[in-house]
Amino acid sequence: MNTAVSHAQGALGNVYAPNVSKLLVLVLVIMLEMAAFNPSFGDPVTPLSSAPDWDQLQKFQGTITHDQFLHLLNDVYAVGGTAQKWIKVEPGYAEIQTSGKHRLKLKFAKESGKPISTYWRDPKTLPSNPDQPLAGLTIALDPGHLGGSWAKMEERWFQIGNTEPIKEGDLTLKTAKLLAPDLVQLGAKVVFVHSNPGPVTSLRPDDLRSQARASLKSRGVHPILQTYQGPADPEKERSVTWEAERLFYRVAEIHERARRVNHALKPDLTLCLHFNAEPWGDPANPTLTDIDHLHLIVNGAYAESELGYADVRYEMLLKLLSQSFDEELGIAESIVHSLSETTKLPAYRYNSDNAHPIGPSGYVWARNLLANRLYRCPVAYVECYVMNSRDFFDRFQAGEYDGQREFNGVTHKNIYAEYAEGVAEGLAEYFRAIRGTAGGT
Repeated sequence: MNTAVSHAQGALGNVYAPNVSKLLVLVLVIMLEMAAFNPSFGDPVTPLSSAPDWDQLQKFQGTITHDQFLHLLNDVYAVGGTAQKWIKVEPGYAEIQTSGKHRLKLKFAKESGKPISTYWRDPKTLPSNPDQPLAGLTIALDPGHLGGSWAKMEERWFQIGNTEPIKEGDLTLKTAKLLAPDLVQLGAKVVFVHSNPGPVTSLRPDDLRSQARASLKSRGVHPILQTYQGPADPEKERSVTWEAERLFYRVAEIHERARRVNHALKPDLTLCLHFNAEPWGDPANPTLTDIDHLHLIVNGAYAESELGYADVRYEMLLKLLSQSFDEELGIAESIVHSLSETTKLPAYRYNSDNAHPIGPSGYVWARNLLANRLYRCPVAYVECYVMNSRDFFDRFQAGEYDGQREFNGVTHKNIYAEYAEGVAEGLAEYFRAIRGTAGGT
């Protein structure tokens, strides 16, 4: 409330004085707080995000046809009409709500659209190169999550007895470092979004406590607790400490990685490497499962509640208008074809409304994640294996070994080599097929 009061006082400027009605100040405070989270009052944004620069959409004038726009909007990004409050599609243009009642008119191309200027290359324009299908491409590897001493905070850690603990951030980093030379051999220039277990962002949870309190308040959490008693505490999500940690590793960290991708690395493709999990309960006494699976995610399936935030709506439109979806889907389908053959894993199926099946294989889903939304270039987001499956746990304990070993009657390479091989072969297959199809030389 103190911040809102100071904003209210600032809004009154030189008029503010002791004789100004306290009721007027209170009204201004309420209006400002409502503006932070209600589109009808202004331009709300998600925590740690900036107000979007809507003028950036002007460069997409005349670059997409009506039918292309409508297909991507209704079938990929806003399935089920979730954007209809903010985007009205007419025969010649789309009318987009930007800030408050402001509108932007995006004109469609009549036939083929004007070329789009992007920092990543269209692989169709590259010359055919069967031996080195990734030649001329820069691929960024983004090992998911934080490893090392950060894994417990991120709740990507569990341990059985005195065995080596499983930390997703360490698994993804090890996989990425095995994958990199395979991609280089196929001709790619490989860059890492991060190459050690620690965070990229310079922010820490203690820096985010005020934002955490505001976030909890905006969601109607009451009472708000100062801290929590470990990962099993049922009240942890009411605490400022837990929310500050969440904003650190899930929001600030991804925002900083996005800045690296979009402004420093500028790759042609970003590979986000992850391992999945089923609920494991107490991380010191976890539940193992017989379930194991694989899937890939492309950006899409935005919920209406998400699109109420101006930054999310803006970022969705940047993804849609950059027209990277076809490439993202093609790469995802090629990777799952290879990975499913290599790992023998079945497809994962979501039973929630925050994901939408897309593509012919049954392995690929559209979902709005912060990384695949903020990274401007095409993104392949891989979720391979279930870390607390019995098969995976046995293979994890076996570590990195040469050749193949038998687990439950099936022979496998070590999990890191198997994962890396499947991704590399999938990428090679896709780019061999796509290069040169636009007449590149």
